[in-house]
Amino acid sequence: QKYWEGQGGALQSRWAEFLSVSVPFLTRVAALLVSGGTDALNDSASELARDARERIQKLGPTYVKMGQMMSVRPDILPQAALDELTILQDGVEGFPADVAREMVEEELGAPIDELFSDFSAEPAAAASLAQVFRATLRSSGEAVAVKVQRPGVQSLVSKDLYVLRRAAEVYQGLVERFAPQQRTDYVGLLNEWAVGFYTELDFKNEAANMQTMARGLAEA
Repeated sequence: QKYWEGQGGALQSRWAEFLSVSVPFLTRVAALLVSGGTDALNDSASELARDARERIQKLGPTYVKMGQMMSVRPDILPQAALDELTILQDGVEGFPADVAREMVEEELGAPIDELFSDFSAEPAAAASLAQVFRATLRSSGEAVAVKVQRPGVQSLVSKDLYVLRRAAEVYQGLVERFAPQQRTDYVGLLNEWAVGFYTELDFKNEAANMQTMARGLAEA
């Protein structure tokens, strides 16, 4: 809380963006429930699911990651929602390749042409947190994959996780008051997910894990 108090209107701006994207969808769902009950929701399931997926994509990496997680939960969501959320597994829009190239040069401290004899013009794959380019090291001729984190993703994810944690605290309080028989620690679950999320943002840790795996496979 003290950290965000010193960040001016950054958090409030993200709150406003979240509400502007989510409230129209929630209002539509509520209107369908009032006018036609669950039958009306079922009749509009495919359209609602597509709308929800598009809004998730608009909100960015944190919510895309949540959508990916929920896309494998048929015990929670209907099939129409699962079908749409599955698109998030491999249908995430990338960011401009020239921006990625600038980020690589800034991080490595040299022009790409000095570091690589070949660097793909477009990403081979794009995900919620990064995109990957095919490249060849100029020094050794080794073919490599260059993973580039989305610009500004750490700041954005930090804001989103703060917002979601505060929301989870409110929801936890409501559950404890009105449904005390439920024992789920929603704040704890979100905290655990957040730790895993931040770990995914640490590409050096990921590279170290890949090297450990490679050594293990080589020794097997």
